[in-house]
Amino acid sequence: MASSISSSASTLRRSSIRPLAVYWLVCAVMGVLYLRPELTNVTSEFGAAHLLSIAMTFLATVTTTVAYNRIVTTGGRSLHLPTLFCFSILTGLLEKILFIASFKVGVAIAARLTTQPVWLFLAGTLTFFAYLGAIHAFFWIKILPSHLNKSPAVKPIRRVWIVSLTIMSLLWGWLYFGYQDFWSVAVLHVLFDAGMVYSIRYRLG
Repeated sequence: MASSISSSASTLRRSSIRPLAVYWLVCAVMGVLYLRPELTNVTSEFGAAHLLSIAMTFLATVTTTVAYNRIVTTGGRSLHLPTLFCFSILTGLLEKILFIASFKVGVAIAARLTTQPVWLFLAGTLTFFAYLGAIHAFFWIKILPSHLNKSPAVKPIRRVWIVSLTIMSLLWGWLYFGYQDFWSVAVLHVLFDAGMVYSIRYRLG
């Protein structure tokens, strides 16, 4: 009986991790096939404008993470440190590959019509936002536990979070588009995901 219960628990754990493992694998394959230059090009020289962009993006990421912490609940779950490190690093680095790939799709489409940087950036932002909405609506909502705080008291903070999230996403896109700086954006994504895991006490398994 005990063996049966243990086996069932193990099966449930495997089944809950499997979609994430598949997603991470897809991200890694996409990186090798389509983003190899970005992954192998580590920026070693940072100009003043580049550093300012990183600082602004870091500030927006921290602000968004703090606001997110105020609009979610832990659901009584305890912090699981292995998940905090494993999920944040793997998802932050690997999912960023698909984020950048979706951005590049918009840029490539717009490049057939214009060479104006502002339109290329806006097109990339549009396809990135489309992917962002789709992956959260059809994937993450099924993976993450219920965590939104529906109390009317947090509505003002939720508005702040939405604005901050939008600014953060635009700055992530600009940091890549303007400087081809994949790794700075990826590290900031890891930071954001760590804040998410901490805020809702998500646990792998």
